[in-house]
Amino acid sequence: MNWPAPGIHEGVPFTLYRSDDIAQSDTWATAHGKSISKSTIVDFIGDPAAWKQSQRKQTTKAMRGGSLFDCLLTEPDKFDERYVLSRYDEFRTNEAKAWRAEMEESGIEVVKSADLETAQAQLNAVMSKTEAARLINGSRKQVAFRHKTGHPFFSKGLIDILPEDTDTIVDIKCCEPRAMESLRSMQRHIFEWGYHIQAGNYCQGYSFAGGEERTRFKFIFVTSSAPFRCAVVSLPLAAILFGADQYTLGLNRFAKCLADDAWPSKWDGEVELDLPEYAYSESQ
Repeated sequence: MNWPAPGIHEGVPFTLYRSDDIAQSDTWATAHGKSISKSTIVDFIGDPAAWKQSQRKQTTKAMRGGSLFDCLLTEPDKFDERYVLSRYDEFRTNEAKAWRAEMEESGIEVVKSADLETAQAQLNAVMSKTEAARLINGSRKQVAFRHKTGHPFFSKGLIDILPEDTDTIVDIKCCEPRAMESLRSMQRHIFEWGYHIQAGNYCQGYSFAGGEERTRFKFIFVTSSAPFRCAVVSLPLAAILFGADQYTLGLNRFAKCLADDAWPSKWDGEVELDLPEYAYSESQ
């Protein structure tokens, strides 16, 4: 393993993958040699000033649950290295708190039996779906890419599923049940979370880093709570290309903000806002 050299890398631990992230505190000089990813670009695009002034994201319960599920699905052999089942139902006593602190200091995350049962139920839902299992079985998993951008920093991504002998990249997503209420709700979920930007970045970035084109992108969605439902969603090429354009535009704008140390906000100056269109129709 020679991360963070440009190219395609397998078996990169997530902490090592994140170790070269560009942070809000970075300048044009300190960002040299670091990397930017889809998540930073999506957060930045909405309001550069807000991103610059924000703190690094804290790990939420939903994020921890997603990571646990990802581990069971893509790296089950690493479970015992990363997790331990809690001895305690609650962490109210000094003994329980001390034990949890000891585990966390050693780099092992404590999970409760209910959280593990949820992740296992999600895994069962995914692997029970023929279309999902077909993409997962025999594939390469947790494949990282890193490539030059024309700026002092690099671009990177971490691919969940890379099927063999195909031109497809697959990403696993946990979502709230309401995202799967209808096709329209799933469309909105994909757009609002910028998943099309991820698709464009990954297809484009994998090609730049490894010289192999992957022009199809699929998501495997699984709900975060019961009843656990799974959906395999394929994005059309137009959406992938649009996402790639949005990522490139965002990356170049980010570089300019970094170089100029100027971070505009959507709220700069005075903003005039009308009522939403439905307000006028509902008042009649």
